[in-house]
Amino acid sequence: MVEEKKEKLIIEDNINEKDDDKSKQVEEPTEPTAKQAEQVSPEENKESENKKKRVERHYTKGSNTVPAFLESAEKVPGRLQEVLAAKKRSASDRYSELTEDDLLYAEGETVETFNTGNETIKMLKMRIIENDAPIYVPVNYAGANYRNLESFIGRKVRVGINRFVQTNEGEVDAEYIVLGSIQEAEFIVAGRLYSQYLKDPESVKNEVREGTVVQILERPNELIERENRKITVFKSIVFVDYKGITLGIRENNFHYPSFSMPLRERVFIGQKIEFRITRIRKGDYQDSESVKADAEEGHAVPQGIRYYVDTSRLSFLKNPDTDIREKLNSKTVFKAHIVAVDAVKGILVEVAPFWRIKGYLPVNFPQKPTKLDEIEHTPVTVRLNKIDFKTRSGQCQILRFPQGVARAGISDQI
Repeated sequence: MVEEKKEKLIIEDNINEKDDDKSKQVEEPTEPTAKQAEQVSPEENKESENKKKRVERHYTKGSNTVPAFLESAEKVPGRLQEVLAAKKRSASDRYSELTEDDLLYAEGETVETFNTGNETIKMLKMRIIENDAPIYVPVNYAGANYRNLESFIGRKVRVGINRFVQTNEGEVDAEYIVLGSIQEAEFIVAGRLYSQYLKDPESVKNEVREGTVVQILERPNELIERENRKITVFKSIVFVDYKGITLGIRENNFHYPSFSMPLRERVFIGQKIEFRITRIRKGDYQDSESVKADAEEGHAVPQGIRYYVDTSRLSFLKNPDTDIREKLNSKTVFKAHIVAVDAVKGILVEVAPFWRIKGYLPVNFPQKPTKLDEIEHTPVTVRLNKIDFKTRSGQCQILRFPQGVARAGISDQI
């Protein structure tokens, strides 16, 4: 009996081993024969090679924890502590006489959220250009553009040193984090302009200034009714760097707005422009509706005096009315754009910014514009027939479509 059991066990083991061999044969791919290899296409070979090269990726998600500011923020190197402290003391001793030369240029690096112990707050980390020292600007010290801290990343602006925060009280070798203020820089530069404006406003308004476009904020226009008239309020703004601070120029003061050409096609980041100051007002951050709204929601917001600097560059551009008058008198043929097509009212053509007049086609003209041309603002070659400068209306003759009329895409025709 014992021998029979042993034989059964041996037989079962052999069966298990054969089953294991079968499973291994199924799992392990066999090498193709020469005949099979000839039948495999180059595309299949390439696909199989790509599959072999594929590597499984293991992504790591953020922990969403807010770091402690004193522990995580970069400290000022010991060799630079005295340098920055001396700069801070010098500014404090003659605060009322400070100029932009007393400020530091720094470049934005990151925007981070920190836990300071009392609150959680966003901060802009910057790097001082002069000595490569780190400086942190809390959101409520970021000035007029505090809502868009990200716009400072990669940009060089002026900052003031606000204070030093020691991170290791009682230690022999003290460590400090430097807090800065863009708001202080705006206060000093714009404050000096305001003082000059009060003394001699015409001198300030006539001075030609140069700046660099750093941000373009496009927003839909708003149509309001005032004194039984419909007025378009332009909401888009071009931000310009001037002496290390950011000034805003509203679209209708940056150029003569065009219905057929949006702002983003008429200006670019880094563009050098000339402009003039038209007015400077002294106010308070708490007067701003956006600041009030943010404060009510519990967000950290700037406080104190704010200078509102109104600017314009229209005086450096050709007036559309002058342009229209010259083209009318000389019977100039030029390019314009279709802005409306209506079966009853006809064709409306923009011949210059703020100038939209009726366009007429020659009799039996082979090309007929449609609503697609209104959407695409199809270019047309025109000549002015008559213009009423009081009502800003008139007529023009459409001579040709230099790029043809707009047509529906292939997908729209199916």
